[in-house]
Amino acid sequence: MTLLDAAWAFRPRILADRECIEAGRRLPDDLARDLARAGFFRLSVPEDYGGLDLSPLEVLEIYEELARADGSVAWCVMNGNANWTTPQLSKEVAHSIFADPNVIVANSTRPSGKAVVVDGGYRMSGRWSLVSGCEISTWLILMCIVYDNDRPRLTPAGTPESRFMLCPTADCEIIDTWTAGGLRGTGSHDVVARDLFIPALRGSFFTDPLVLGHPRYRLPASSRVISGLSVLALGIARGAIETLLGLAADKRHERTGQSMREDRGAQSRLAHAETLVGSARAFLFDTVGRLWDTVLAGREPTIGERAAVRMASCHAVNSGAQAVDLIYLTGGATSLYASCPLERAFRDVHAITQHIAVHPRVMETAGRVLFGLEPDVPTF
Repeated sequence: MTLLDAAWAFRPRILADRECIEAGRRLPDDLARDLARAGFFRLSVPEDYGGLDLSPLEVLEIYEELARADGSVAWCVMNGNANWTTPQLSKEVAHSIFADPNVIVANSTRPSGKAVVVDGGYRMSGRWSLVSGCEISTWLILMCIVYDNDRPRLTPAGTPESRFMLCPTADCEIIDTWTAGGLRGTGSHDVVARDLFIPALRGSFFTDPLVLGHPRYRLPASSRVISGLSVLALGIARGAIETLLGLAADKRHERTGQSMREDRGAQSRLAHAETLVGSARAFLFDTVGRLWDTVLAGREPTIGERAAVRMASCHAVNSGAQAVDLIYLTGGATSLYASCPLERAFRDVHAITQHIAVHPRVMETAGRVLFGLEPDVPTF
């Protein structure tokens, strides 16, 4: 059985746990454990370290299928696969982290920590917000600004140096802050670290040399992760469309008695939603596939190819949200009830629109690239 088949097979289990996920504001331990055992948190981990090492297109299909069942489950799996600098880690560290095939890693790319250089490593302190899946994780990847004594260490470009620090979750404190509307079950609480010693080998960044030499590991981590969160919006929208089709069998207009299936407005909105999801999916998979082909051929991805993935990712989120809005409207008053999957789809998909990776500002930078200008965002 492939992991895509397994994602489909997990659907009844996930649907049965949806109320528990919502009420607990996190994934239940047994569900997280079973997802880990099945391999869902090792999708992009290199084969050398016991991972499945799937292609980005295979991974996108799995995220999409999980999101069709529940946005929070898909988000935690996606975030648990955002290991960022695994190809740059020393093999010693990577093996120590991923030796447990059931390990779950949570992360934060907010540089809200401070890592002071000391003998043999760093002393790390800080507070990170929105650390999705922190409660079910074993390890954390936390971004810090590196300090030499009392001053930030500067890069050759004159900007403060950032590094990801790996630490056991048990060494940090989780602060219960995640009382949210959308993606409520992701447990995206704050994490606090207080003067933790981090060995030097557990600090890494994108600018470090690759330890694993296969061309596949040259795929920009941001392209893999951002396209991943974007396909979730399409999976949620697909689930909403399927929910509406189920409602349409019995739902009739309160005053006229007309079947929803015979309502011309409902027909138009459904067709529009289907078009939004299908076209956005095609664009996203096309741009990610082209970038992947470039990497496998041993070529460095161009800034234009990177920009195309960013544009497709933003477009996917916007299209998914628009599709859900159309379906939510068509569901009428039924969409208001928490018992209706459309209510949660509406909240979850709009939560994704708030992620900084798909902020409208991204399209401005992509437009600069299309005009032949240099991007104004270093991470682009």
